[in-house]
Amino acid sequence: MTQTRTILFAGGGTGGHIFPSLAIAERLEEHAAPLRSHFLVSKRPLDAHILAKTSHTYSPLPAQPLSKKPWQWPGLCSAYSRSVSQVRAMIADMNVSAVVAMGGFVSAPAIAAARRAGIPVALVNLDAVPGLANRLMARRATQIFSVYPQDAWPGAEIIGLPLRRSAVGPESHAESRAALGLDPQRDTLLVTGASQGAQSINRLMIELAGQASVRQALRTGGWQVLHLAGSSQVEELRSAYAKAEIPAKVEAFCDAMGHAWRAATVAISRSGAGSVAEAWANATPTVFLPYPYHKDQHQRLNALPLVTPGGALLFNDLIDAPANARQLTGPLLALMRNESQRSRMITLMRQKQPADGAEAVAQWLISR
Repeated sequence: MTQTRTILFAGGGTGGHIFPSLAIAERLEEHAAPLRSHFLVSKRPLDAHILAKTSHTYSPLPAQPLSKKPWQWPGLCSAYSRSVSQVRAMIADMNVSAVVAMGGFVSAPAIAAARRAGIPVALVNLDAVPGLANRLMARRATQIFSVYPQDAWPGAEIIGLPLRRSAVGPESHAESRAALGLDPQRDTLLVTGASQGAQSINRLMIELAGQASVRQALRTGGWQVLHLAGSSQVEELRSAYAKAEIPAKVEAFCDAMGHAWRAATVAISRSGAGSVAEAWANATPTVFLPYPYHKDQHQRLNALPLVTPGGALLFNDLIDAPANARQLTGPLLALMRNESQRSRMITLMRQKQPADGAEAVAQWLISR
């Protein structure tokens, strides 16, 4: 058994669960804490793609998301049981002193194994509306940290969403643009659907690229586009921008999101908790289009603390590209043309920025 204490970070299936864990691990390293970080993730390729670029070790668990299809339940139960056993073995072998759970289907077996072993558990709730897994797991957590206040958890510590240092860019827009291979002097429209892309936003941009008013604003106005599209529509988008003669850089994924947000003059984005936090930390005037298929509409609620005081704009994603284009063309072009409006939004964001959530969780872990 190793004598170095280990922190297990549980959460996967999306960058929104993994990146906050990386931020907390980063703060532990900054404090030179005698702690090793190990990540419990899903078997989805994205998880390995993210963590393979870091120095951290990780273990994929066979755990799977909950399903409403009864015929899948035996397989889900088997995957859950095998995941609990795998984590219990790691707890025995790696001198684990705490588990940090980011929510979702990977976290549930990690918490179950930790509680059976008497290991402290911190649940970090990232969204304005906790998912079913978080609501169930909160009962077993030693400490709850939440980015948004929750009536059901009066004892939770309210924190800013844990952000990696690299999620916040330098003060210079030109420096970030140059780092990403963009023209340093051009205003930049960032389009992002978060780590997995967003097809409805991609289709929206193809529709907007075909509109004369948008083409003119981007081309003659001296703008360029940085579009982070996910893996499925990169070539289609590159073709659409090239046909419209709009200067654009289209990539599936960006590891340097601090540079991406800081390069932007204006952004169009999903409003997952991580995207909202990154836009806020970089003071980027943003048009948020929440993921439209969540029944609880938690992405919409995620954005409200920034939208309500006037620091961002919020629209429903109508899914249909022409309908989205009709509702967004006017507000988007107005924001691109109105420097005074953007300055007011930037000021509001800087005045109300949350405290460092990664540091708060790191201090709790150091004290175990």
